[in-house]
Amino acid sequence: MKKVDLSELLRKGQVEKFQSDPNQIRNQIEIAKNNLASAQKILGIEEWEVAHNLAYNAMLQAGAALMFSKGYRPRGPEHHVTVIEFVQAVYSPKFRPEVLQAFEKARKRRNDAVYDTPNVISPSQAQNLVKYAETFVSTALGLLKMA
Repeated sequence: MKKVDLSELLRKGQVEKFQSDPNQIRNQIEIAKNNLASAQKILGIEEWEVAHNLAYNAMLQAGAALMFSKGYRPRGPEHHVTVIEFVQAVYSPKFRPEVLQAFEKARKRRNDAVYDTPNVISPSQAQNLVKYAETFVSTALGLLKMA
C-alpha cells in the first residue's frame, strides 16, 4: 500500500472531520481488547482463521479509536483501507513498520478468508498476527492515554 498523507485522504473524501464522543473512543478500545482476548484464546484451539480475523478486528477497532481521537472518521465503502491509511499517515512514527505492514497484510488475508478461499490462514500467520495485534492495541492504548 502506498503511503498517503492526511491531506490526500481528505481530498479524496476517504475521511471526514467529525466531533467524536469520548464514549465512542472507549467503546472502540473495549471492542479491540475483547477481540484481542478472544483471538488469544482461540489460538489455543487451533482455529487459525478465526484467531487471525479477531486479531485483525482488534487492530481495526484500535485504529478507528485513534482516528476518532483526532476528530476524523472513515467515509465510503473502503473504510478498512481508510483506517489503515489514516494510521500510517498520522501515527507511523509511533508504530514499528512491521506492525503496520502486518495490519495491511492481515486486511488482505482476512478478505481472502472471508470472501474467496477457505483455510487460507496458516498457524504461523495467525500466531504472528495475534502478537502484532497485541503490540498495536498496546501502542494505541498508550497514545490514547488509556493504558
